[in-house]
Amino acid sequence: MNDTLPNNPQHVLSWTWEQYQPYVEDLLSQDIHADNVHQYLADWTRLAELWDETEARLYIATALDTASEEAQQAFELFLDSIYPESQAADQKIKEKFLASGLEPQGFEIPLRNLRSQAELFREINLPLLTQESKLANEYDKIIGAQSVMWGTEEKTITQMIPIYQDSDRAVREKAWRLAFNRQLDDREVINELWGKFLVT
Repeated sequence: MNDTLPNNPQHVLSWTWEQYQPYVEDLLSQDIHADNVHQYLADWTRLAELWDETEARLYIATALDTASEEAQQAFELFLDSIYPESQAADQKIKEKFLASGLEPQGFEIPLRNLRSQAELFREINLPLLTQESKLANEYDKIIGAQSVMWGTEEKTITQMIPIYQDSDRAVREKAWRLAFNRQLDDREVINELWGKFLVT
């Protein structure tokens, strides 16, 4: 069935979990044996990579435009509805493969890693991981919104970094203080955010 899985992650950015589910069920329903194990692993890898690529693209969209509510909502929808389900499904597929007892040649190290991952997995941690990703994204949004006026130009804090290399010490100091004071303006909100991280 995985041959119907879109090759381009762009086509699945708005997928619901119900659209992914048939591919998961197909992998969970298959018998794994020596003749099909390589194809099984390839199909599983393709599905897992699609989840990873989708998450990465949605996250990057929020980083490129920290003010975009649409990008933020799409990323959070993925974190809420796809991420926990995909991680739980991946664990079930992992357990099924490990239970087969098959050890494909040259797969010793990945197999060792899979065993460790399966042992460490706890479904109870998934909401915590989701919340952590949301808080990290909120931090990026705060940092991404930080900008200062340098002369007649508005610059982000990152864009100020090359000025710190200026040969004139007074220019370097002025640039650094300007950026530092702007960062201090967000001290309270960032401290509050770190507090949420600790609770999580």
